[in-house]
Amino acid sequence: MQHHADATSARRETISGFIVPMQWDEQFRVTEVLIACEAERDVQVANLHTFPDLVSLARTRASVTGTVRRVGNVETIHVESFTPVEAMEPR
Repeated sequence: MQHHADATSARRETISGFIVPMQWDEQFRVTEVLIACEAERDVQVANLHTFPDLVSLARTRASVTGTVRRVGNVETIHVESFTPVEAMEPR
């Protein structure tokens, strides 16, 4: 019998952070990305095949909306939409 700590929790959420490559294939093409949020929160993109444009935004900030699930210490997001965030110059 599994404990509640192993249970999957899911919620719709909008997160903001940098898109970071996480895994590559044998031709060095990015195959997985994560969203690196503040407070050292990393959320892996579960459906990159549906939103391949996220790869071209690597190392840029974006706002991403979708269903976030946590299993143990791993969070994933099933992306519904995303918006690149323009970098603002400090004043």
